[in-house]
Amino acid sequence: MTKDPSEKLSGRGYGNIYTPHAGSMIIQVQRESGLANRTIILTQRQVRLLRRGAYALGTILAIVVLSWFFLATQAARVPGLTHRVQTLQHDVTRLDTLQAALTALEGRFQQVQHMLGATTPTAATAAATVANAADSTDTSIPSQWPLAVAGTIVARDDTTASSSGMDIEAPPGTQVRASGAGSVVEVSVDSSGSATVRIAHSDGYETTYADLRDVRVTQKSRVAAGAALGVLGGQAGTLPPHLHFEVRHNGTSVEPMSLMKQGPSNGDLQ
Repeated sequence: MTKDPSEKLSGRGYGNIYTPHAGSMIIQVQRESGLANRTIILTQRQVRLLRRGAYALGTILAIVVLSWFFLATQAARVPGLTHRVQTLQHDVTRLDTLQAALTALEGRFQQVQHMLGATTPTAATAAATVANAADSTDTSIPSQWPLAVAGTIVARDDTTASSSGMDIEAPPGTQVRASGAGSVVEVSVDSSGSATVRIAHSDGYETTYADLRDVRVTQKSRVAAGAALGVLGGQAGTLPPHLHFEVRHNGTSVEPMSLMKQGPSNGDLQ
């Protein structure tokens, strides 16, 4: 005997939900007493809308929960940030106080300096600048001996007496040095490998160093007084290794020994 489907539903005592093959949804609601049964039929479209609504509602709830957690986290940081701002304000106040105290101490120190007649830092700096400028001018004038050793000045005969400058004999490999600070205006090498260096100094002075080997400077380079220019080599011919050294002032030949403040004549070279 076939039973009525309503009897199966009445025995459960709660709503039954099932989805037919057509994709719709039927909801049957039955009370405990078995009275006032109600059937709700949802089409496939309504089911899709219901699902989308459920997804949207779940997304909104998730966003609300995450936003609440974020706001709660930021709110928890407010007391710490407030305390930090107060600490920084206190530190700024202390720095302002220290700056004012330092300014007052500096003013008192200057008053004490003025009472004692001490030289102010500005005046001391100016004096040092003038002294440095004077030292720079002294070192730019060619007044230093052009060799690392005293050497021997070669006597000239009648055929060389008209030439300017002087020849200084020294062992091969002796270092040749700049007689004063200046700028290299010429570096030339002849067919025998002998090099000539010409340096321009301040106040119109110019020096020439000939018969060099292993030149260590280049044209347009700046050199200090005493800087190494090269070394003496074994020149070809009858003369022993020597340096030909010339000094000119505004184009006129000058006797080098008249300018030398350092060298064998002063006893500071052997």
